[in-house]
Amino acid sequence: MSNRRKSKRLAIAVPLRIKLLGISKHPQAIVAVTRNICSVGISTELQVTLSNGVFFIKEGDDSVNLIPYLVLENKEVELEITIPPHKEKIRARGKIIWYDFSSREALYYFGAGIFLKDMEVEDRKRWEEFARKSALETGKIWHHIQIAGTFTFGAGVVIFLAGFLSELVTTAKIGIFLSLIGLIGFVIAWWQHRSFMLLKKFKLF
Repeated sequence: MSNRRKSKRLAIAVPLRIKLLGISKHPQAIVAVTRNICSVGISTELQVTLSNGVFFIKEGDDSVNLIPYLVLENKEVELEITIPPHKEKIRARGKIIWYDFSSREALYYFGAGIFLKDMEVEDRKRWEEFARKSALETGKIWHHIQIAGTFTFGAGVVIFLAGFLSELVTTAKIGIFLSLIGLIGFVIAWWQHRSFMLLKKFKLF
């Protein structure tokens, strides 16, 4: 299943508890964290075990069979999200809009993108405010990295010129290396900062 969003996401880990709806009257709450967030949704990743061709999510002493859930036409979840730093809890009902499976170091993972379809008005306000502030803070970090990249590039140029004029090959090479690092850091940070400033300008976060 693939229907991934094209909107800007923030790579941030937020604690949550998730229940897979539609396969049990009393679904087991699964403890997880987000991989990334935006104002209208989240993505998360759950470790799964593979046994006799069936994927299970283990939570405590219980295991949740994923297969009955995956065959559902409407895959919905119940979420309890803990917003830092004050550990405010908000609740939402979400719809899985994409999912995938991956493996790393002999472990299997179930990844999912969840659209936050139903929330209380106050909970939605708090979530959107948290997402907006997180985006702006991330934008500020990239701006600081951009400034650091500028200074690193300038320092590298000065060191290169000093080494070149003094015929110190090693010093000149160090200057070139620093200049490249500074330039790469500046370009990456500039692009990321620009993206977050556009989000702020058009109020997409």
